[in-house]
Amino acid sequence: MHTIFELSTFIKVRASALSATAALLLAANPVLHTGCSEQPAAGNGARETRVEEEVTATPVPARGRIASPNDGHAFIIGDDIAIDVEFDDDPVGIAEVTMVVDGRDTEFEGNISGTITWDSGDWPTGTRRIRISVVYEDGSRENLQLRVVLYSDISPVRYTYRIVNSYQHDIRAFTQGLVYHEGYLYESTGQYGRSTLRKVRLETGEVLRSLNLDRQLFGEGLTVLNGKLYQLTWQSRVGFIYDLESFRLLNRVHYETEGWGLTNDGINLLKSDGSHYIYILDPQYFSETGRIEVYDNNGRVDGLNELQYIDGIIYANVFATDEIVMIEATSGRVTGVIDLTGLLDRRYHHPNLDVLNGVAWDSENDRLFVTGKNWPRLFEIELTRM
Repeated sequence: MHTIFELSTFIKVRASALSATAALLLAANPVLHTGCSEQPAAGNGARETRVEEEVTATPVPARGRIASPNDGHAFIIGDDIAIDVEFDDDPVGIAEVTMVVDGRDTEFEGNISGTITWDSGDWPTGTRRIRISVVYEDGSRENLQLRVVLYSDISPVRYTYRIVNSYQHDIRAFTQGLVYHEGYLYESTGQYGRSTLRKVRLETGEVLRSLNLDRQLFGEGLTVLNGKLYQLTWQSRVGFIYDLESFRLLNRVHYETEGWGLTNDGINLLKSDGSHYIYILDPQYFSETGRIEVYDNNGRVDGLNELQYIDGIIYANVFATDEIVMIEATSGRVTGVIDLTGLLDRRYHHPNLDVLNGVAWDSENDRLFVTGKNWPRLFEIELTRM
């Protein structure tokens, strides 16, 4: 919806500007006088009438600016954000004012000559780009630009855990991606020269099928969609699409940014790169179609790693911590934090043990599995509120 303001304005032409213009005209043509005058014509005595020449000014719109808030200022979802607009001088008549936020026409309230207010209530977290377009009555236009950052409006629920089951896990598996599908675990492991794609029997940890990646590739996130396995690599920015049953390579694709975690929402791939972004990718070509910016009520949440999509919520390991954050996929808000401190008993620790990483979900039986890099155990856990 467009909001239109009619303002009455006037063009003020300073006398000094008129005098300067007249002086230039006289300098260019010494016989020119203001008013009507009769001068003898050269040669034939004819009389010539010269008419006063008018000096007109072309209306030039005053230049506007956003006085506040500062670019990049942080707010909370739901805030009414007051935007103060100033002009260098009285502007010529304003015919129309529109606001676009992230490319979408947006309603606002107020007066362009002072403060306008934007309701941020139904927008996702992260950086929102605002453009206020002012169209003047003379047809000219200017755009005023502003970025604001929206934090989550809720405090995350904190969870601890109860171990339901514990399973054998290959101590040499540097787990980067983990998926549960139709009774089996599928796992992507990392490290240069040791990266693999695996099918694993949950109950025993037995590796039923394995595919080695090239030595120069570092295996990362993994997901299953429509009978295919999708695997990332780390800094090579190369992904692979395999047939689920045979591990036959179907396609090799490229993507922007590093590859960390990978999951899907049933239609799109969702990829992390260790930042606070989750990238929405087309599953055929890995082309980016959108982004989710992840924020809690204190700011952005970086270090997003291995991912698992569960009923509209993205579970993400936070790199080098014992926490998994629960992210609302439609808004980017962190709705919960799972604290897995102490999950792996100290009797299982060894020199090559690394951080918590790996989240898998059995949708048929509502079972949540977690493990870590070079962990000798994989756990089925149940969440409880702290």
